[in-house]
Amino acid sequence: MLNRTKYFRKLCLSGSFLVGLISLSSTANAQFIGINADVAIDYSAAPGSVSGYSVGISHPAPFVPNIGYSSVSFKDKETITDSSSNKLSLKTTTTIKTINLFYNVPFPVVSITVGFGYGSDNLNTGVETKTIIKENNDAQDTSDLKTSVSEAFFHIGLPFWNTVEFHLGYHLMSFTNIDIASNKTGDAFAETYNTKKNYSGGMTTIGVQVAF
Repeated sequence: MLNRTKYFRKLCLSGSFLVGLISLSSTANAQFIGINADVAIDYSAAPGSVSGYSVGISHPAPFVPNIGYSSVSFKDKETITDSSSNKLSLKTTTTIKTINLFYNVPFPVVSITVGFGYGSDNLNTGVETKTIIKENNDAQDTSDLKTSVSEAFFHIGLPFWNTVEFHLGYHLMSFTNIDIASNKTGDAFAETYNTKKNYSGGMTTIGVQVAF
């Protein structure tokens, strides 16, 4: 009878210890707040290198979206020659900025983040192109154009130690085709040129999330 009592006590102590470990593990896995920081490594519509980033703040409140911000910038140079050998030189800097909302979707091994965003002039975001224009190497003109943009994105990450996550992201930026010379400050062109551009594309990012 005494041996059975000792065995029961050991079993209770072992069970309590196991429950304690599970509780500690659950507490460690419960993220209070997380900060995401990503850098852009590519934009599919850019003719060359890009600069950009994406940041976000995550919280543990269920069903309430997290908030973030994305930005990507690139330059484009083009010379257009018409049938009369007139030349139009264009140097354009394009910047795309959005405010976005996202959700963290739990998976057994990896973490998934999905979100959507929007940018417009009244939100100090959107698409902005600044173009320097020269026709036949004459006096320089400029064209500044702004338009709205929508964004959809996802991140796939690999968490470590419940506090650090490394992830890869893809942000799809979508907006209508734009005529980068439509807001030209000077006189009309001597000839007709096709200066419409489709800068919609995908921004690829790599980054890290740190949870507190």
